[in-house]
Amino acid sequence: MARQLGKSSSISRTIVNGNGNGNGINMIMRRSWNSKAKPPPTKLTDLEQYKAEKKAAKERRTQMYAFNTKRKEGESSRRDSTKKYHNRNQFRNWHDELAKRELFLDREARRKGLKWNIKVAAMIERIPIITPDKPDWEMDYLNLFAELQRYDNVRYPKELKMADPMEFEILTEEELLAQLPEGFTPAPRVTEADKSGDVQTLNRKLNTRVYLSIKPNEDEGWMLPTASINIDKKETFLEGAKRATQMVAGESLELFCPSNCPMGVSAVEYTEEERKANGDSFFGEKTFYMRIQYDDGDVEESSAGKMNDWGWLTRDEMVDKVSGNDDAATFYKYML
Repeated sequence: MARQLGKSSSISRTIVNGNGNGNGINMIMRRSWNSKAKPPPTKLTDLEQYKAEKKAAKERRTQMYAFNTKRKEGESSRRDSTKKYHNRNQFRNWHDELAKRELFLDREARRKGLKWNIKVAAMIERIPIITPDKPDWEMDYLNLFAELQRYDNVRYPKELKMADPMEFEILTEEELLAQLPEGFTPAPRVTEADKSGDVQTLNRKLNTRVYLSIKPNEDEGWMLPTASINIDKKETFLEGAKRATQMVAGESLELFCPSNCPMGVSAVEYTEEERKANGDSFFGEKTFYMRIQYDDGDVEESSAGKMNDWGWLTRDEMVDKVSGNDDAATFYKYML
C-alpha cells in the first residue's frame, strides 16, 4: 500500500506509515487544528499599552458608528416601513373607537329600557361615465411599456413579408386623436357644469361617482335622503330607502338596487330636548345606509323646490360639506 502511494506527498506517507497504531492520522489532525486556532490574547505589560488598546477600541467604535450613520442616510430613498399600513391603522383607530362607543350606547339604551328610532338613508350613486384620468407617471409608464414591447415581438423571416416590429410607430394620445375622421370631435372630459360649478346636474364629474345629497333646511346640514322606517307596516330597509328618495326627488328617478344589505350604520344619542320631543320613547336614532345605483331620470323640479339646496356631489365634496362635524365627515369618507 505504501508503494502504491509512492511519492504523492509526505503527508500521505505519514498517514500510512505513522507508527502502526493510527498516531500518524492523529498527528495530522492536531497539526491542522493548531493551524486554525486563534492566537492567544496579548498580555498587557504596562499602562501605556493599556491606553493604546483602549484608544484603538474607541476608534473602531467611532468608525462603526460613522458607517451605520452613513448607511441610514442612504436608506432615505427607500420605502418607509412606517407608512406601509398607515391607511389601515388610521381606519382601525377610528372604527374601533366608534364601535366601542356604539356598544356603550346600546347598553345604555337597554339599561334605561328605551328603544331606538330606526331610520334608513339612500346612497344614490351615479357610477362613472368615462374612464378615470391617468396621472402623468402612468402615462409615462404606458408609453415606455409600448416602446419596450417592440423588442419582445417576434421577427418573422423576410420571405414571409411580415412587418418588422422595430418599424412599428408608437403614437401618443394627441397623435391618435389627430387621426380621427374629419368633422368628428370626441366629447369633452370636462363639461360646462364642471367649469361653472353647477352641482344640480348629472352631467358633471363624469370620471368619478357622484351621490344625491340634500340640504333640507337651514337648520339641518347636508345629508343623504333619509326617512324613518315604518315598523308597524313591516317596511324593509330597501323599501324605506326608495320612499326616502321619492320624498325628495320625485318618482322620475329609475334606480337599481344591487343588495338588500345595508352598507353601514350610525348611532346617535338624543339630547334631553330631542328625547322629550319624541315622547321620551326613544334613546336615540340608528341610521342604516343603503347603496342604490342611478339608472335613468332626474330630480323633479317640483320636489327640488321643497329643499333648501341639493346636488350630485362627489365623495370629497360631500366630506367638505359636513366638515364641521368630524364624526360625520370621517364616516362619509370611508363609506362613500
